Amino acid sequence: MKNRISLLLLLVGMVLVLMPSCKKVANEITGTWDVMTFDTRPEGTMQITFDGNSTAIRILNPDSGSMIVDSCTYEITKKNLKERIIFRDSKMLPGCDDLNGIYRVDKVKNDVIIATRIEFEDDPSRGGAFYRMELKRKN
Repeated sequence: MKNRISLLLLLVGMVLVLMPSCKKVANEITGTWDVMTFDTRPEGTMQITFDGNSTAIRILNPDSGSMIVDSCTYEITKKNLKERIIFRDSKMLPGCDDLNGIYRVDKVKNDVIIATRIEFEDDPSRGGAFYRMELKRKN
């Protein structure tokens, strides 16, 4: 009987500790971030602004000088003790893929987010999902 009570208390404690982390990540990512890409595309700079209300706005400033804007939704979830960001309704931009998919949050620390797209939400078996991005908070 004592073992069951101890196990129950341990489970309740773990749930209470782990539940707020999604809200913590949602609060930490709110703001504007510069996207640091590992290749030469997209040329120019790209920023993502998380508004804290499930809307992400991506701004691409290509070398041509004409600003391109994409708005989509995002959701912070947790699976297997790892936070995830799910982007939906993002559009293709010239020279740049859409953001749609499920991203594992590898790191959220200080002014850096590192996330890896691990699958497409609409078809998890579809290949080519992997995309790693590093975001630096814009000053």
